Amino acid sequence: MNRLPKIITALAVSALFAGSAAAQQAAAGLPSLSGEEVMRRVDANATFTTIAYVGTMEIDLGNRLLHKEMRVVAEGKDKSFVEFSNPEDRGVRYLKVDKDLWMYFPSEQETIKISGHLLKEGMMGSDVSYEDALESGAISDKYTISVVGTELLNGRSCYVLDLNAKVRNVNYERQKFWVDGERFVVLKAEMYAKSGRLLKESYVLSVRQFGTRWFAIEVRMEDKLKKGGGTLFTMKDIQFGVSLPEDMFSIRRLGR
Repeated sequence: MNRLPKIITALAVSALFAGSAAAQQAAAGLPSLSGEEVMRRVDANATFTTIAYVGTMEIDLGNRLLHKEMRVVAEGKDKSFVEFSNPEDRGVRYLKVDKDLWMYFPSEQETIKISGHLLKEGMMGSDVSYEDALESGAISDKYTISVVGTELLNGRSCYVLDLNAKVRNVNYERQKFWVDGERFVVLKAEMYAKSGRLLKESYVLSVRQFGTRWFAIEVRMEDKLKKGGGTLFTMKDIQFGVSLPEDMFSIRRLGR
């Protein structure tokens, strides 16, 4: 049987969808960009040498609201040091170095490594898992990215990206992003399991400009497998390019 007509038909359908996505981008007043190009611009906004800020988490458990405050310093996406300052958790610290995460408890003066099944637990009871916190590296290295259209989200023209895992060691098999076509910030994200079940959603509620960079400073994360109203994470007193001690990301400093 001659398979050539089927191949030609498949190529024609593929070209039709590609043309349709480009047409949608043009219709929304957005430049025609590939998924990789969109993500490169997102990464350019989100990439930094060092950063320091004060963060807060409001965790809605359904029957009660938890408030956490922390000071955070980080070097790129691979190293971070977090110290909580709210009364219930004062002195609790986290240290992340690459794919390793440690936690220090001042009351017991004990340091433990977070690993195994604990990585899927919510950090301090929040909707953000320890596994989420350990996420690092370029998205394009882990996912095949395609632009599937454009949408207006809260008055902003967005590229809609579909991301499918191309490596095994990822937290989510598939993700969907709504990327602001002017500021190149991910305004909404959906995270899916291999089964197709929606696991989490995140929404950016506030964006601020730092020089030429646009940065999300208020984000709500919702774990769809948990009860409650999600976790609101806010950043303030943000400083980029701060000088840090040489031992900033060491076990010794963590337990100091």
